Amino acid sequence: MSDHDRQIAQSVVPSTAELGAAALPAAVLAAISECAEACRGTLYRLENEREGLRARLDRRIRPAPEGVVRRLCAVDGSHATVPAAGATFAAIAAAAVEHDALTDQEALVKLLPPVEELDAILGGLRGMLEIRLLARRIRATGNGLFVLDGSFYSMLLEINRLLVRYAQDHRDEHPPAWWNEFRPLIEALFTDEDWRVVLESRRVIAHPKLAAATSDVQAMAPHLSGAITDRTLWSSVLNPGEYALPTPLIRKDRPHLLTGYRSPVLEDFRARRAAIEHGYGQLYVIYYRPDAVSPAYRIELPAALIAREPLGAVLATFRSALRVNALQEPLPQFLADAICRQLGRALTATAEGARTRLQHEFDLPTVQRYLGPYRTPR
Repeated sequence: MSDHDRQIAQSVVPSTAELGAAALPAAVLAAISECAEACRGTLYRLENEREGLRARLDRRIRPAPEGVVRRLCAVDGSHATVPAAGATFAAIAAAAVEHDALTDQEALVKLLPPVEELDAILGGLRGMLEIRLLARRIRATGNGLFVLDGSFYSMLLEINRLLVRYAQDHRDEHPPAWWNEFRPLIEALFTDEDWRVVLESRRVIAHPKLAAATSDVQAMAPHLSGAITDRTLWSSVLNPGEYALPTPLIRKDRPHLLTGYRSPVLEDFRARRAAIEHGYGQLYVIYYRPDAVSPAYRIELPAALIAREPLGAVLATFRSALRVNALQEPLPQFLADAICRQLGRALTATAEGARTRLQHEFDLPTVQRYLGPYRTPR
């Protein structure tokens, strides 16, 4: 659409006052047209510039090596809340699915007082629960490949955010009592060195489905910055059966220290923290397009897996687990995610069960004032 045509179209669009009750639907329809136009422009640029972009990225493109297919186990987690008038029902869960069977699971369900930034706190705790569960599976099995749902880096940021908040709340002698519910999980993560086990394992990769990194776009196609991600760029450039050579996960401009937290029970906590940070320095990123119908997948993996033979096994295992065309992820990862997403339903039932039980001891208005939903249920 030319600028002239766009001006004409805008001139005939009725104002909000003229539309009255139809203003919201009209705004939605207008937004659809604008979004489609923006996407059309991006797609044309990607198609027209593909060969030029591929030539610019040619040094990083290689045919994917072949390898032996391993058994794949996926670990994912979720958290949910059900707000009430005077409290919040909160739950965290993690699940491990190997091939097509649930092999391990962990869950925490608590009733908490009003807490600011609760969602961010639960996100960090969920990451810890996932690492704990993954470390348990690594110790229990001597072979196979493990895939963590999400990015190693985003997990680092979420856990660090939690630890900073934990340290802030423990500056005085009387920290909030609700931390008692989660202190054992936080301390056990470092005491048992679960994070180190995961980072030093030669059998763990991470697959973030919502990969939002744009460093390659900014470096190789800055005119597309703000319109596409690195995953979109490599989906356009790579041919089926190709991958992009590894690059470090941690860039120089990215903070990756576990700031603000000191373990009260470990004298050598500084050394343990240094081991985690060293492990992050050994993580790499590749983009892999397995076939013609698939996009490029972002895979994060340790240095030990980027050599040709182990990388061939990783890519063969990942490709073999893409068993359903409609799923843009390995089947075990989809199943683990689907299991964890039921947490919200279970938590709603928990809250309703607590209210029902207490109604036998207290009058209904009292129970509703304290535990009743603070907004109308859907």
